[in-house]
Amino acid sequence: MKPIKEPGFDPIEDLRQAGTRLEILRYLALVIFVILAGRLWYLQVMNKQVYAERAEMNRTRVLTIPARRGNVFDRKGRLLASSQPSYNIVISRKDVKNFDEISNLLIENISDIERDWLSKRFEAAIYEPKYESIVVKELASKEDVQWVEAHQYEYPMIRAEEAPRRFYPNGQLAAHALGYVGEVSRTELNDKSSPFNREAGFKLGDIIGKAGIERTYNEILMGKDGERRVIVDSRGRIQKEIDRIPPEPGRDVYLTLDLDIQKIAEAQAYDMPENRGVIVVSDPTNGEIFALVSHPSYDPNVFSLKAKTDEGKTEIRDLYENPDKPLYNRVIQGTYPPGSTWKLLTTVAGLNEGVITPENSRIQDGGIQLGNYFMKSLSHLGAPDVVTAISRSADGYYYRLGLKLGPERFEKWVRTFRFGERTGIDLPREKIGILPTRAAKAMIYPRTPKWTEYDMAASAFGQGTNALTPIQLLRYVNGLAVGGQMYTPHLFLRAVAGTDRMGKKHSAVKFVDNNKFTVAMSRDTHEIVLKGMWGAVNGAGTAGAAHVEGFDVCGKTGTAQNVSTDKVGKNTKDHAWFMGFAPRDKPEISAVILTENAGFGGKQSAPRAGAIFTDYYRRTRGLKDEVLSETVARGRAGEPAKVVRN
Repeated sequence: MKPIKEPGFDPIEDLRQAGTRLEILRYLALVIFVILAGRLWYLQVMNKQVYAERAEMNRTRVLTIPARRGNVFDRKGRLLASSQPSYNIVISRKDVKNFDEISNLLIENISDIERDWLSKRFEAAIYEPKYESIVVKELASKEDVQWVEAHQYEYPMIRAEEAPRRFYPNGQLAAHALGYVGEVSRTELNDKSSPFNREAGFKLGDIIGKAGIERTYNEILMGKDGERRVIVDSRGRIQKEIDRIPPEPGRDVYLTLDLDIQKIAEAQAYDMPENRGVIVVSDPTNGEIFALVSHPSYDPNVFSLKAKTDEGKTEIRDLYENPDKPLYNRVIQGTYPPGSTWKLLTTVAGLNEGVITPENSRIQDGGIQLGNYFMKSLSHLGAPDVVTAISRSADGYYYRLGLKLGPERFEKWVRTFRFGERTGIDLPREKIGILPTRAAKAMIYPRTPKWTEYDMAASAFGQGTNALTPIQLLRYVNGLAVGGQMYTPHLFLRAVAGTDRMGKKHSAVKFVDNNKFTVAMSRDTHEIVLKGMWGAVNGAGTAGAAHVEGFDVCGKTGTAQNVSTDKVGKNTKDHAWFMGFAPRDKPEISAVILTENAGFGGKQSAPRAGAIFTDYYRRTRGLKDEVLSETVARGRAGEPAKVVRN
């Protein structure tokens, strides 16, 4: 009987297709084998080091040991800024599985931690290296540390680590010179133009200088962090330390500040009528700053020791909201019309340009009609010579001298003294001011851009579009004191040898002035300047309150008008200036004092200068303290001074 053959069935074809399927499966198995073998080769050979490091990280941790920031001293080695031991509470990100749970735990058990701040902290940490620790509480209290240590077994991801904290032993003293520190911000880390970005090696949690010399010399003051390498168990609990690289502290810095002079200068600022002003004292022969006061001031410890506490946050907010702007460094950022202090520039310009000569310098004084405007003069001296015009501050004399000079020659000497430029002082955010020039007027007053005789006369005695910083005026008076050599005002004196934050070794370094320049001033011109400024203090001039018996103080007052007299209010009264130096023939000390919205320089600022010069003279000459006036004695003790009004 023949087998029944199904329609379309071909056994030979069926066997052939089965063989094909087996062949495909064989090749597929071969491909899978090759892929698996390649992957194993990649993992075990090509990427062996990466996975070995990851495996090692599952067993070990590298913990940062923060380096101490360098100390800051005054010129005589007295401490201005140091670091104190403290503790931070940190968490290890790798061992945290649930940030919400850890947040609740920290908020319930660690003081002064806010949920919003902690959330932002965790969010910012996402952008940091994977195994980085997160600082969740600075300046941890004894109770905080005890809680962490007591719960180390339950919560090994939470640790208390020692971290030095910046401390300013003198509180507000020299705050605007020193500045303050704080944690590098996320904005700074992400900004490639910032000196504190990630590419420069900074990371979340680093403490950097935020203002003052703390910021300018951050690279010197920051040390190199150390490391602890520890073994941990599966839950992240530290079992033992296997290696330690100790931190290398930052380099100590010595400033030009003199604590004695700083104290008397601070005392002289306490009772300024509207609570605002500037005192800056220096060595006119090299630009070294002895004292720098911007009043009102602030305590930099608020930022370094209390910034994360409720009390500290309130204090910092009050500083930012204070209408007197205590965080604002008036010495380098405040811009003011210089008033009659400017007359010395016009004098030097007039003598150098031959408009007046030492033998023929008499010009009419008194008010003058210029177009539709009559310019008043507080002096009516007839036709004084230039020495008398300086010492008696003859307004009318300088109106007319300015007109004789003309704008071209006048502007030449404005730029020769380098007004409208930064002095180069080693503090951040210095302003440049506004020049009394035709271009400046056209820019500020586009509807009335034409330079008039009134503009020329007003600019010649320190008004008009003129606005400068007190530090610019200090460089200017120093140049007048020493015959035209213009030194860069500076605070840095020297730094000791040491290691920077990148581990590079540095030798000791001293300040080098690469920006000094000279203003042409003949011996005759310099002598006229000295005679005029000496007469202002020691003759019948406007600065008699700065007189110090035996010290030959030279000076010049200024009363700078803010607005027209019919619009004067509490905060728009005239500014009171004094600038000067001593002794006359061999200057040792100079000062610029601005009392904001206070009236006449001779009544408000010259007496403060007199107290500072008196203290310096008697202290450096070894005179006994009991002969000091009450004003100076109070200043030496760091107390508010009583200023005698003249």
